[in-house]
Amino acid sequence: MILDTILQHKAVELAERRAAVPLREMERRAAAADPPRDFAAALRQDGIRLIAEIKRASPSKGVFAPDLDPAALARTYADNGASALSVLTDERFFQGSLSDLAAARSAVSIPALRKDFTTDEYHIAEARAAGADAVLLIVAALPQPRLRALLRCAREWGMAAIVEVHTAEETEHALAVDAAIIGINNRNLHTFATTLETTAELRALIPGDHIVISESGIHTPGDVARLHTSHVDAMLIGEALVTAPDTAAKVAALVGAAQGPGAASQSVIPANAGIQENGGL
Repeated sequence: MILDTILQHKAVELAERRAAVPLREMERRAAAADPPRDFAAALRQDGIRLIAEIKRASPSKGVFAPDLDPAALARTYADNGASALSVLTDERFFQGSLSDLAAARSAVSIPALRKDFTTDEYHIAEARAAGADAVLLIVAALPQPRLRALLRCAREWGMAAIVEVHTAEETEHALAVDAAIIGINNRNLHTFATTLETTAELRALIPGDHIVISESGIHTPGDVARLHTSHVDAMLIGEALVTAPDTAAKVAALVGAAQGPGAASQSVIPANAGIQENGGL
């Protein structure tokens, strides 16, 4: 499974990064960074809020946007209604970087998620030093004690954490550690198949006081309309935005659909707003 391969690489990479910049120095840099923005508050608004992702490539789909300008793209997202950013920072598999995160976050006033494979407190300090307001914690990648410890660490830094689940069992784990924000990934990590039914099934297991995000496989206003029936708070979209012929129009179309059926029916949806519904990791 690709997740296992990535985690093996992350263990080696973590040791290299700790050797280059010791934890105490990274924590000093994190403490000196601008205060974190309120990621949760950005999602607790009417309609389904858009977390727009800056994503250069994926291991299953290859390169999407090799010459992507993270600051310019962040401004396009924010100017057209995105409530938050997600920035891929994994270098080997997604061709991202912490520099992408820093550049994107400094270009806008909305909060930013560091999307990576967080397995250690060092990763959280590193994220905060680069300006991240939130981190991603993947239940499938973390034993329960590690998940709990990393969630606590993020909170100590004043950051939010999206606890990502793919199955009913993982959802139970997320609830057991009192995750305030739960991301439902619609992609099966074993087959890479993507279905929005995953959001519908797992959302029913989560109490209403949690913030729930639907991730992966969301490409068209029709997809967004389906999410309304699942009563999610936000949607995280990457590939559909970075590959769109007109990214600004694509963002505006999806944000319009996210305001509800009435708003979506009144919106003018550009003809190029939809692409194929097969997402990639």
